[in-house]
Amino acid sequence: MSLVNRMRFPCWVVTVMLALWFNLAEAGGDLLAEIQDRGTLLVGVKSDVPCWGELDKTSGEIVGLEPDLARDLAERLGVDLKLIPVLSAERVSALETRQVDVVIATLNATPERRAQLTLVSPFYYESGAGLLARRSEGFKHWSELRNRRICSRRGSFYNRPIAVEYGADIVALYSADIALAALRDGRCDGFLGDTAVFAVMLQDRELAARYEMILPALYPTGWAVALHRDARGGRLEAAISEAIVHWHRSGLLGRLEEKWGIPRSDFSRRMEAEWRQAAPESDPEPESR
Repeated sequence: MSLVNRMRFPCWVVTVMLALWFNLAEAGGDLLAEIQDRGTLLVGVKSDVPCWGELDKTSGEIVGLEPDLARDLAERLGVDLKLIPVLSAERVSALETRQVDVVIATLNATPERRAQLTLVSPFYYESGAGLLARRSEGFKHWSELRNRRICSRRGSFYNRPIAVEYGADIVALYSADIALAALRDGRCDGFLGDTAVFAVMLQDRELAARYEMILPALYPTGWAVALHRDARGGRLEAAISEAIVHWHRSGLLGRLEEKWGIPRSDFSRRMEAEWRQAAPESDPEPESR
């Protein structure tokens, strides 16, 4: 029997396989239609990270660089915006349970998350793992964390590798606010977190007088806009990818860094230059409603 004959399938099998393929291919496109029919984009953002996503004490609204990106995205899709606060440990589940359509919340693009979610390319930011510690600790090497009590946030991807590779006693707490309070109170010897977040925090003179981020960054990883895994390959992913290119090419990210007092990152400078060189033509303006 020839190889071709051995590979023949009954017609009904081929029909079912094609139907499944087309359903999967169109699943992501349906999410964009659902959002537009609803008229509101639900975006999960941080509410406990200064300048990136935090509660405004006067208005009670969530403000910051990532909420501003969410607002731009909603305008480009021609819908209203609803911001939903998510902590680090809640980001994946919020998408899986469809509490939100999109997550823009300092989410590092790891292999595990790629398997769980749709991570949109290109990345909009980048950071590594850093350590915030009292200046009196005098840490010089990551290996000095062995058997030291180090606070972090639940859901941070670098908790496990820091514990395994460097022997740190990781205490995963509920939020960045609680982790920082534990560091201030002396309940932790250091606070493990994103270098981009610590760079903002250390602009506070009082904090910088007592604490430092001196160790070299580990595991530099891009930050991705995340969607439900069913959105992979769909129209929503394509629309968000186009928006991220606009954020880089137009210099929007750099302007938002300046607006929120975030030190201009090498990543945002590099991406702006590369995307302008790759596609110098202007982006279309967001659709008006």
